[in-house]
Amino acid sequence: MLRAQLRQLLCKRQLLSTTSLFRSIINQQSMTTVHQLAVSTKKPLELPPLLGEEVHDRYNILFFCNSNNSLTQRAYLELTTRGHRVQIVENPNQDMMIQYAERENPDIIICPFLTKRVPQQLYDQSTRLAPCWIIHPGIMGDRGMHSIDWALHDQLPEWGVTILQAADEMDSGDISSTATFPIRRQATKSSLYQNEIVQAAIRALIQAVDHFRHGIPSRPLDYDQPDVKGFFRPQMLWADRLVDWKTLSSYKIANTVRMSDSQPGAIMYTENTAHGAKIRRLIYGAHVEKSTSSIINNKRPHAKPGDIIAKRHGAVLFKTIDNQGVWISHMKAGHGKQFIKLPSTSILSPCELEGIEEIPPNMEYYPYGQRPSTFQEIWMNRQGHIAYIHFEFYNGAMSTEQCLRLRQVIRRCSQDQFIHAIVLCGGYNYFSNGINLNIIEASKDPALESWRNINAIDDVIKEIFSIRDKVVISALQGNAGAGGAMMALAADLVWSHDSVIINPHYKSMGLFGSEYYTYFLPKRVGQEKAKQITNNVAPMLARQAVKIGMFDKLIAKDHDHFDQMLHVEANKLTQDDQQMQQLLDKKKKLMTDDWFRLLHKHRNYELDQMQQCFKSQEYIEARQKFVYH
Repeated sequence: MLRAQLRQLLCKRQLLSTTSLFRSIINQQSMTTVHQLAVSTKKPLELPPLLGEEVHDRYNILFFCNSNNSLTQRAYLELTTRGHRVQIVENPNQDMMIQYAERENPDIIICPFLTKRVPQQLYDQSTRLAPCWIIHPGIMGDRGMHSIDWALHDQLPEWGVTILQAADEMDSGDISSTATFPIRRQATKSSLYQNEIVQAAIRALIQAVDHFRHGIPSRPLDYDQPDVKGFFRPQMLWADRLVDWKTLSSYKIANTVRMSDSQPGAIMYTENTAHGAKIRRLIYGAHVEKSTSSIINNKRPHAKPGDIIAKRHGAVLFKTIDNQGVWISHMKAGHGKQFIKLPSTSILSPCELEGIEEIPPNMEYYPYGQRPSTFQEIWMNRQGHIAYIHFEFYNGAMSTEQCLRLRQVIRRCSQDQFIHAIVLCGGYNYFSNGINLNIIEASKDPALESWRNINAIDDVIKEIFSIRDKVVISALQGNAGAGGAMMALAADLVWSHDSVIINPHYKSMGLFGSEYYTYFLPKRVGQEKAKQITNNVAPMLARQAVKIGMFDKLIAKDHDHFDQMLHVEANKLTQDDQQMQQLLDKKKKLMTDDWFRLLHKHRNYELDQMQQCFKSQEYIEARQKFVYH
């Protein structure tokens, strides 16, 4: 009986110091059920008040959404920090929408990410209880299910977000507000959504609430108006997402994949040489090879368009008709929830990869501001005495093998006597989201692979906090979650920008957590705040993380500004001899043998509990729910 209670405690513990955790195992006989972020459709998700923010009720706002995605989280955070009460209902049917609207009596209903039809009762002028706004990812006049897909398909220079009233015809309601932005980069659909779309949506949402407050009426959709440039677009078909290696150029193929990434994916057909049939696969993560001459002409000079030329760290390089190539980093074996997105070499058959050579990337320093002209997950920039380490992992997930490579790069920079500061940049969309659940689920022994993966990421963190003679900065240009958010705290300084969202918790996956978080999180925010953060299972804005001491400072308002300011701030730091010496002296004083032994105890304690959690049904079910979609 005692063993069973102990095992349960190991997986469902609130955060305490290491000493009190050991004491609590003996004294505590029961534990409350772990709160889950993803609630059922029968119960709304009402997130707790935000840390470090004083909340004053202004408007009672009700969210209907498919899921609590990046836009929903950001909208929730921005509204609650302005004093509004927001309640989130995930995946509701029409009856539930009506019931919640009648019961909660909201001032405004907002659908930040909802693909279901809103019941007429909620938007009809004669029966509605409050305005019902749809946040549509398109410019004024744009209508249809695949707005972002078509904008990327047509390579439009500008796009936007429109907040409009729900109506009988999809996306045809009165317009409350709108915001536009230029498309300056070759982004995937998910990247554009998470960055430019979310930013524009927040600008439009704040404006719409302001208009509501001042009684400014919505404007009818009128295609005769010169600023209404959108139009109805049909649903994108699978034929529109087809990659034909024999007819499309490398850039057209990459664009087709990007407009379909991360959902639903582009389609590729390959010949099954054994049976003579065509195999259909979904493909993701397209990168045009811009230095292909040596690879194509030297490795497989007689390759035809659609042939695999090379492979690198799970990605494969296909030859294209214009004698170039496109890397495809990930694939699905088919369309449907039973298939998992995995690195391409894990999906392709051995016969398809026979004779394909692994091409290592160039791991020399690139000048600051440059990136590799090929598919490369990890690369380094150098400017003066500063090394910038980029780790652009798909969706921010870090597999065991990726952690091993990242650790080697960090160690290499730490041993470079010319370098005085190391900046950990993560990726554009995500700094890190911790362990790679897809690869874990696809492994022969998921519990064992989970164990290998968590140890590998812990080793990365150990490499970070073991650097004695250099200042280490975590620079979050993208969002971070779970162990990826905790990993950032091992650096001497943590910088970010005002658009970043972090989810610094593990419980939604049924895990206790590791990454030395039982040391570094309380060290920055204190024990009580650390317990609140990990038990709330709620998102947090970077500005809130700064306010409570979890992050050190914001250096920019958004992603673009962050890119401009990062090297400015890093140079300013390294040129301030007094501040650099203070940081290094602080490290030297802290990094005693006793300190390393203490961190080792924290790690062992976390891993003892994680080992039990990896075998739990709660983790298995949460992991499978996450990867099969």
